[in-house]
Amino acid sequence: MRDTTQITYGDGIVSVELISESRSDIPAPTIRFGDYEQLLESCFTKKELEEILEGEHANLTFSFVMSDEPKEIAEYDTLSSAVSRASKNFGELSEGIALEANAVKRVDAGEELTIDNLAGNVELQIEIPLYLIRENREYYLMTDSLGACTLYEDYDTEADTLSVNTDTVGTSMLLYRDTYPDVPVTETATFGVKPQFVFGGIVIILLVLWHYVTGARRQKLKEQR
Repeated sequence: MRDTTQITYGDGIVSVELISESRSDIPAPTIRFGDYEQLLESCFTKKELEEILEGEHANLTFSFVMSDEPKEIAEYDTLSSAVSRASKNFGELSEGIALEANAVKRVDAGEELTIDNLAGNVELQIEIPLYLIRENREYYLMTDSLGACTLYEDYDTEADTLSVNTDTVGTSMLLYRDTYPDVPVTETATFGVKPQFVFGGIVIILLVLWHYVTGARRQKLKEQR
């Protein structure tokens, strides 16, 4: 999948190209940025932005390659170790897909430069593959940038999209954690004897006892006669 967006910046134009590919039969997810002007200001230096403002043309390309088997990527061991550490704080995190990311930029006919880190946070939106979407499931993104791993939490409410604010470009793993609603506490029925039943029982016992005593007394009087 290849998508190109033309952004006007001052008197210049920046072509932003997003490429997403898949190593398997599962289609690559749609990936986009929330604010493209913010993206430009995070990718280009102040000098480069001034050149674009004055009319230069620039190119910005992000390439993402998806693998539904994270173990296939070169950075797997580093990311897997970071996931294990994060699970101690966030709960059990499961591996979804891996995304190998690369970014390059060029201003006019200048040299093509690789982008490893951004000057500021940008909103990255990743479409979650259908087979990973479940109810009561939270999503995260673990990104490896030059050996340093960062865990980003999904902050949107859309069930099919992962949205994070990031300032790094590197291989990532989309993670998920299944959550379950609180199980309601079962109300325990309390069985007891109502006060009125207790009182009634006492009255009956007293009546029986009274009849027994009076009957015994009458019998004794008859015998004495």
